[in-house]
Order: sequence, then C-alpha cells, then structure tokens
Amino acid sequence: MAHSLRTSTATDSRPRSVPVALTLLVTALALGPWREAHAYIDPNSAGPLYQFLFPFLIAAASALAAARRYIARLWSRLVHAVVTAMRGERSPPETPRDR
Repeated sequence: MAHSLRTSTATDSRPRSVPVALTLLVTALALGPWREAHAYIDPNSAGPLYQFLFPFLIAAASALAAARRYIARLWSRLVHAVVTAMRGERSPPETPRDR
C-alpha cells in the first residue's frame, strides 16, 4: 500500500493542535508568578533509604573485589603457563598453599 504524504496548505481546514498547545504553554509560563519556591526537607528523610541500600552497596563492592582477585589469579596462572610453555620449561607442581 502506498501512502501519500499530505502537505499543509492554506485551504487545509484541519486544526493545528501542536502549535496551539505550545503557544498556550509558553504563554502560561510567561504570565505565571515568578517567585522563589521555599521547601523544607527533613534531614533524616534519607536515613531509612541509606540503611536499606548501604548493605547492598557493601555486598556489591565485596563481590567486585572478590571477582577482581579471582580474575587476577586466573590471569597470573595463564601468563605463567604461557611463559613456561614458550620457554620449554616444566613448572613444579602446585601446592595448595600457592593457590
């Protein structure tokens, strides 16, 4: 199906709601009272949110640190294996303490 695009002409009787709405919005903002807004925020309003989210932030940071150590250990073992293979050396068997 081919759709034809109609262009707006002077004889078009359809209402143009977007420019009218935009004009009304700009007029309302321009004529509105421009006063300073004063608000009070309770100092302890973030306390419960902090108490709820802080353990999750600590858990996420701990998980990232553990993953970083795990990846670093794997990378070190991989580099050691590649270097040993390239030199043609045999590495001594690992002890549980080396892990």
